Amino acid sequence: MKLSTYILVFIVLVVTTALELWIAGRPSVTRSFLISSIVILTGIKAILIALFFQHLKDEPKSLSVLLIMGLIGALALTVISLLSIG
Repeated sequence: MKLSTYILVFIVLVVTTALELWIAGRPSVTRSFLISSIVILTGIKAILIALFFQHLKDEPKSLSVLLIMGLIGALALTVISLLSIG
C-alpha cells in the first residue's frame, strides 16, 4: 500500500480527534449530542484503524463477517448503554 494512503488515513484520524475535542469543549452542546457524536466519531476512527493499520481490508470475506458481527454486538451494547443513561 502506498505511503500517501497511510498519510491520508492519519490526517483523517487527526481531524476526527480534533473535532471530538472541539465538540467536547463547546458549552452549548447538549449531553445527548455530545455522547452520540463522540461515539460516532470514535467508531469511524476504529474502523479506519482496523481497515488500514491492521490490514483487515486485505483479509478474506469470512474474517470480514466476523468483524461485522462484532461491530453489530458493540453497537447494540452502546445503544443499550445510551438508553439506560437517558
